[in-house]
Amino acid sequence: MGKLAFFQELLAALEEQRPAVAATVVKVEGEVPGMAVGSHFLWMPDGRYEGPGAPVLEETLGEVAPGVLAGHRPRLETLKVKGGNITLFLEPVLPEPLILILGGGHVGQQVAAAAKLVGYRVTVVDDRPDFANKALFPAADRIICAPFTTALQEIEINPSTFIVIVTRGHRYDYECLRAVIQAPAAYIGMIGSRRRVQGVRERLLEEGVDPQALARVHAPIGLDIGAETPAEIAISILAEIIRVYRRGV
Repeated sequence: MGKLAFFQELLAALEEQRPAVAATVVKVEGEVPGMAVGSHFLWMPDGRYEGPGAPVLEETLGEVAPGVLAGHRPRLETLKVKGGNITLFLEPVLPEPLILILGGGHVGQQVAAAAKLVGYRVTVVDDRPDFANKALFPAADRIICAPFTTALQEIEINPSTFIVIVTRGHRYDYECLRAVIQAPAAYIGMIGSRRRVQGVRERLLEEGVDPQALARVHAPIGLDIGAETPAEIAISILAEIIRVYRRGV
């Protein structure tokens, strides 16, 4: 891939908020056709590969690139391919984190403010016009006033999406969690007492939801710092999201 084409593809990935791994060849050992120091290419999770030496690298790179995306950090990797070894500098191209807030109440408002403070994109969903508006969420990138399940059909959820379920009641918590439980989100958290959370979990298990899918839900949501006020709860939620984003746990 020429330099111009590489940067055009990279720019497109950034503008379209698509994850990818950018690779630069820094060392070639042996005779590897089509490979030269300084060559650039992109690998994408959907299996697409843009660059030189596709027959040589595509399969091998596909084994290590997902780990680069998951780790959120660049690294050097030496790959053994037909004809020799290639050392690559692999750098994750990550969409900006999107905080999807389901519920426009006091906690949701504080979560939105805290999320923008650390530079995340924010989408807010509530079915009540009085709680889904610019007056309450002046910095939100997107506000959707619609039933939760309807709105969720319009939102693309990907590995850069962090879902915060802070609705006004048990019924809506259940509807939201049921709608997103199989989504490839980086994080799903749900507010509520342990009893309320357990009730939602038991209902979903009875409906056949995979226990492993439920196990990844952070509920009750947020780090346990003794938070009581909406602002404190929002800080505990953002702290948990940042930990997942930076450390993957």
